[in-house]
Amino acid sequence: MGTLRYLLASLVLLSHLGYSMAGLNPGVIAVVIFYLLAGHVVAGLWQKWQSQPAATTRFYADRLWRILPQYFCALLVAAVLWRAGAQSPFLLRSPGLFEWLANLLVIPLGYFMYTGFDSFVLVPPAWSLAVELQFYLVAPWLLGLSPRRLALVMLASLAVFAAAQLQWLDTDHFGYRLLPGVLFIFLAGGAMRQPRLHSILLAFWLLMAAYLLMLLMHGPAVPYNREVALGLVLGLPVLKVLRLARPTGVWKSLDRLLANLSYGVFVWHFPALWSLHVQPGAVRPVQATAVLALSSLLALVTHYVLERAVWTKVRRFERLSA
Repeated sequence: MGTLRYLLASLVLLSHLGYSMAGLNPGVIAVVIFYLLAGHVVAGLWQKWQSQPAATTRFYADRLWRILPQYFCALLVAAVLWRAGAQSPFLLRSPGLFEWLANLLVIPLGYFMYTGFDSFVLVPPAWSLAVELQFYLVAPWLLGLSPRRLALVMLASLAVFAAAQLQWLDTDHFGYRLLPGVLFIFLAGGAMRQPRLHSILLAFWLLMAAYLLMLLMHGPAVPYNREVALGLVLGLPVLKVLRLARPTGVWKSLDRLLANLSYGVFVWHFPALWSLHVQPGAVRPVQATAVLALSSLLALVTHYVLERAVWTKVRRFERLSA
């Protein structure tokens, strides 16, 4: 699934450069599919570890070591660029203690709509990392539920999402950015590993496909109801197909390489565009290609120089501590 993840990260990058597709924001579609993938991956990890000693601690450590090394490295470089005079709508506020803590702790960035932290955020896509981290905090408990109770949790989250679609709640916030309204998306990705929930997933997919068709034909178009619905309609069957795919040879090697680069492209593309003095808006294809190339290069270097070194030391420490 590495090729898919790299493509999704590239779509997020393009959306932040101002690109759209048929009036839709490709980054939103990509983030929704990322939610599905995160739920799918986490469910697989938990199935493997849940019966082992200290499973919850091991799970949390795995997720933090996966997310934080590149994030903190990108955060440091972005801070240097900010001090050097980088210009961005995300660097408008003179930061105080709370702004720095929010950037370091990540999770507060997921509530920027209430705190205003988006006026000083060094890795702007980190709000969605905040949503993922919140899901990881509750994942061991949720994934330990029976299929029936897990389905009830999904329905409760879907009810929040439906209230947002009806505009009883803010559609952008509760239908895309806050965990109560998108928890069911993570769980849908994980439910693909539970055959007893497949019939529920099929019914959910049909419902979402009908909803998407209604939105495209009649509206209303409010941020970001069409993109979220499209991400779900596309993401579930794509994930199903990729579960059955078995890459071999060159494709397998390329897929693994792109998997290693995908997260880095996600966290590095703002430092990359600030380094290249690219301003979102009327960005030419050659500029977009340069930002993607630099983001990929930074991802490549930090993965092989930083992440792998950190993971090796962590595994060595775990063996010594066992």
